[in-house]
Amino acid sequence: MTMKRISLILALVLLAVAAQAQLLWKVTGNGLGRPSYILGTHHMAPSTMIDQIKGIDQAISGCDIVVGEVEKDSLTSPEVQARMAQDMIAPPDSTLDKLLNSQEYAIVEKVFNKYFGTMGVKLSQMKSFKPSAISTQMQAMQSIKYFPNYDTNNLIDIAVQARANDAGRPSAGLETVQEQIDLLFNGPLREQAEGLVEACKQDEFFQAQSVALADAYMSQNLDKIYQVMTDATMGSSEESMEAFIYSRNRAWAAKLKTMMPERACLVCVGAGHLPGVQGLLQLLRNEGYTVEPVQ
Repeated sequence: MTMKRISLILALVLLAVAAQAQLLWKVTGNGLGRPSYILGTHHMAPSTMIDQIKGIDQAISGCDIVVGEVEKDSLTSPEVQARMAQDMIAPPDSTLDKLLNSQEYAIVEKVFNKYFGTMGVKLSQMKSFKPSAISTQMQAMQSIKYFPNYDTNNLIDIAVQARANDAGRPSAGLETVQEQIDLLFNGPLREQAEGLVEACKQDEFFQAQSVALADAYMSQNLDKIYQVMTDATMGSSEESMEAFIYSRNRAWAAKLKTMMPERACLVCVGAGHLPGVQGLLQLLRNEGYTVEPVQ
């Protein structure tokens, strides 16, 4: 599995949703005393998107707890920040200039300069970072071009948790930050390097796709997003879908099955986890819950 496929799947995890024009879903039945809700998010969409989602105020007021992929405050703790920084650094014998030959390095450098040159940042300053860390940063810059007012402190999934907190609802996470760090940065370095080069060779194509996906999310054109998610020509593979979506969906569905009977939950996860026969919505239906769009 190449890093480009990994990066694309991560982007799709942030974007893709079920083939209905709906981001917010209600979960009832199977012994639940009160409904829970599941919201599909885009991790780079601005918080202003919240008020475009039908029923979100109802979901916040009706829940006892808001549940994200990770609990929002854990992302900003000094301990977690230090651990993340450490896991993004490659061993001394596996820096980027050692993983790539001169031709490959030049390919990456050209695309890196496209995104970071105006900031005065050079690839030589980043060569100690793992290839996946560099690839993820460039992927983020592609999305930021769509969101010119991008603000890490003002994004939709964090803002939903914050709004629920302000309403007196506590936060919880379905995963730890370390689990997400491992998923992003701790794969084989040789595969990461190969994928970074591949991503740079096809930069224009994937930049256009990133913009198209962001546009589809903001306009809630979910049919289009779902089509892209399952399109093999976009780099989607069963292996990558299993690693980044399906296995996590199963783990999350099992956790929610124990959480929802105790407290009404508002679950906020990357919207790509919602659709399909192995999506979170269908897995909950398989457990006997009624899952339907909020009208």
